Amino acid sequence: MNTNIVHSEFCKIKLDFSSRKVFFDKDVLVLRNKLFELFACFVRHSGSVVTRTQLLEEVWDRNICWPTNTLDVHVALLRKTLVKRLGYDVIRTVHCIGYIFEI
Repeated sequence: MNTNIVHSEFCKIKLDFSSRKVFFDKDVLVLRNKLFELFACFVRHSGSVVTRTQLLEEVWDRNICWPTNTLDVHVALLRKTLVKRLGYDVIRTVHCIGYIFEI
């Protein structure tokens, strides 16, 4: 089983890549494919600023040279889902650069 685990003072997050599920302590969250990949990218870079370009390259496997709101839409959906689950926002926007995942 391929997993990635993040511990914080608030909860333990476990990503199960084989089932595409996210576990918050004992609570299970199932995300659609791109949202799971986006969340996994944030978890991998937890505490560090991740640029928009980096997210597009890691999650969508391509360089996008034109303006797109795809990333904005997916981050907004992921944010909404996580706020609903955790009760607070763990993704902070770093103006003109990207995002930082802080749990």
